[in-house]
Amino acid sequence: MSKEINHFCVLCGKGYHACDSCNDTKAFASWKSLTDTVEHFKIFIILRDFHNGILSKDEAKDKLSGFDLTERSSFKNSAKKVLEEILK
Repeated sequence: MSKEINHFCVLCGKGYHACDSCNDTKAFASWKSLTDTVEHFKIFIILRDFHNGILSKDEAKDKLSGFDLTERSSFKNSAKKVLEEILK
């Protein structure tokens, strides 16, 4: 199995390797097809749900409080923009 970079995290943009053959047999998208870590996937879902109006600012802020966001400066600009809107 090759370990070459074949995905880029939608949250931070980091390149990583994920096996695509599993995605061919599942009826749902694996977190590995969108992000490089489970934590980034969970943060991405919170940002997406806030952006789409599913979560209020307070709900999103509360859910994000359980995550270490010290590396948020490395996030993609689109993610940083939503995150800043939630945290201000």
